This record gives sequence, C-alpha cells and structure tokens, in this order.
Amino acid sequence: MPSIQVFRRAYMQGYGSDRGPWRYRLFPEHVLRAQILKRCTTSISSDGSSLGASIQPHDGSANEDRYLIVDLSLPNGVWSLNCVFDGHGGHETADYLVAELPSLLVAGLLPTVANLEGVSDVLTRAVFDVDEAIKRDFLEVFPEEVEEIATMSDTTVKTRVNDQSSGGRNHQKALRCLRGSTILLTLVDPTRKHLWVLNLGDGVVVLGSRRDASSQWDASILSDNHNASNPAEVDRIKRQHPDEPECVFDDRVLGNLAVTRAVGDHAFKLPRIYTEKIFLNVEPGFRVPAVIESLIPRNLSPPYVSNLASVRYVDLREQSSCDYFILMCSDGLGDLYADDPNRVESLTSLVQKWVGIVGDVVRDDIQEAMLRLLRHALGAEDIDDVSRMLSVEMPVAYMDDTTVILQVL
Repeated sequence: MPSIQVFRRAYMQGYGSDRGPWRYRLFPEHVLRAQILKRCTTSISSDGSSLGASIQPHDGSANEDRYLIVDLSLPNGVWSLNCVFDGHGGHETADYLVAELPSLLVAGLLPTVANLEGVSDVLTRAVFDVDEAIKRDFLEVFPEEVEEIATMSDTTVKTRVNDQSSGGRNHQKALRCLRGSTILLTLVDPTRKHLWVLNLGDGVVVLGSRRDASSQWDASILSDNHNASNPAEVDRIKRQHPDEPECVFDDRVLGNLAVTRAVGDHAFKLPRIYTEKIFLNVEPGFRVPAVIESLIPRNLSPPYVSNLASVRYVDLREQSSCDYFILMCSDGLGDLYADDPNRVESLTSLVQKWVGIVGDVVRDDIQEAMLRLLRHALGAEDIDDVSRMLSVEMPVAYMDDTTVILQVL
C-alpha cells in the first residue's frame, strides 16, 4: 500500500509582497536522506578523498554553479585540483572555466613542480589569463574602435552578435562576457604536504584540523571575502575611482553587482559603450535589461570588478595537527543560514560548526559527512524545515545554488 503524502503550506520570507503561503510536501524522517541526494549532482575523486555536491531544489531553476574534481598528472606525480565556480546571470562563464582553466594550470605548473616555487603566481596568472581570453574572444567579434561602435546601428550589432542560426559562436563569446563567475580553487601536491588556496569572489574555503583523534576540530578560513559588504574591498574600489560616489552603493558595485572580483562581468570592466550598444542587443542576454541600463551612466572609468585572485599557501608540514580536511563552498551554503533570522551567526562561528559536523565522520564516510552538512544547512533536525526547503512549490527559486566540496588530506 503506497504511503500517504502529507502536504502543508508555508510563508517564505524575502520575496516581496507575494510570500505565500506556498504548498510543500512533508517528508518522513526515513526518506529525507534520499530526498536530499535526489536533488544533488555529486562527483567523487578517483581515490575517494574528494566529494562534490551541488543542489538547487527548485524545479524551474537551472543550477548555475559548476565544480571540478580533477587529477593533474605532472612529472612529479598526481596533483589534486578542486574548484567551485559560482556562476551568476547565467552558466556560460562557469562552463568556460570548467573547459579551459585546467589546461591553463597544467601548462603553467609544468616548469614549477620540481621546486614548487612560483605555484602561487601560476594560479593567479591562469585566472587572469582565462578572463582576458574571454574579453579577447569578444573583442575579435567587434574589433572596431569605441568611436566606431558608437555609430553602429542596432541592426548591424544584432546581426553580428546573434548568430545562433549559423552556429552561435559570436553569441557564446558575448554571453561569456556579460555573465560572470566566482572561483574557489584548491591545489594539493602529490605528497599532500603542500596546499594552495585561490579565491576570486565570495565563496569560502575552510581547513579543518586537529592534533589527534581525541582533540576537537579547529576551523581556519583560508579565503578572502571579495564582495561589497567587505569594507576593505569597498575602500579599494573607491580609491581607484575617487570622484565617483556611486562606484559602490547599496553594498553593490555600481549599485548592481554584489561581488567585487570575478571572471566575466565585462559590463563592469569595459567602457560603457560595449554594454549600451552590444551587450544590451544580445538576444537572449541580460535577464533584466532595465537593471543593466541603470548602471550605464555610472560606468565612467572601468574596470570596477577585478580579476586578480587571492592565493594562500599552507605548508602542512609546519602545522602541529595530524588530521586535515578541506571544506569549500559557494556562498549559497552560508545564505541558507543568513536567510533565516533564527539561524544568523558570524561566519567564524558558522564554519566552526560546519567543521564539527563534518570532522568526526569525513575520514570514514565522506558521503555521510556531506549529507550531514547539507541536512544541517537545510534545517538541521527540523523535519518540517528541511522538507519545506526541498519541496516548496514557489514560482521562483527560493534558495541560491549551493555547491560543496569536501577533501580529506
């Protein structure tokens, strides 16, 4: 006899005046694990030490996050590369990073692996180069000078950029420019004694460590927060644009973009004429063109968004701990707590909680560790909250795309 399905209704905060109530299915405890897994895409490394999971439960919303778990075969052995790409505005830039960044990294690392010097510079350069390649490909479609572009008719621009009927190469190059993506990257050498962490944007990388099996897990944040809620980032942009009071306002670059560093987002990096004459003529292009139109008058001296990543090196030989694991996540994981007024807490406190949830099981069962983390983020022990986050029937996405990679060192 089939089990009886129980439905409830709930109001959802933060979605304007139309907050519900929306219907959702109440799942019994014994199926919640399967329901979480059903909504995740997962991947595990060849040696089982890294596991990635990405979730967006809303049926009508495509997940724009991407991630990579890759072995890099280099002359001194196999290196572990893990990446999280948080796409925004669309998935095209994140897709490009998945396709292009690993080969750039291999080419740059080959001369450095013998003595490890220069690895940090290789990582920074690869991210810079991949963003410059996106811009260069687009400018090859529109090689005209700024003055010439200003005089081009909309018909001419649309014909050139919206070439889907002949393969869409120009259209894809434009989309990679106007979309964007953040980057989290960890690189571990074959000895597992050397760790490099790169970030561009507002994802989080955490190192969990403990002295011995009887000790508590400690959490160390190894990433920087590149968004407009970070006073240091706001100050950097304002110093670069001293006579532009609207270069950052409402905690957004030009009043529009939350992140201050990213790949893509060339509407914030190129002169305004490219947005006005070309990007706004891409079909389909921006989801809300009116919002982009509003930032054009503020684009006075680009670039406003940086492609310079932060890189941190950790020599695990110099640490007193014996057990390590890495937790890396897109900002969607933290948003699941920040969006609930009853669960808001500092990032420092939150990552310590995550490390405690994951640490005790990650070595023995990495999938169980991932499930416990996702379950906690979706509502912890509250079956009703978890069920609502997995199944509420809203017309729009009610949570950000969320991607997590766990790696045992």
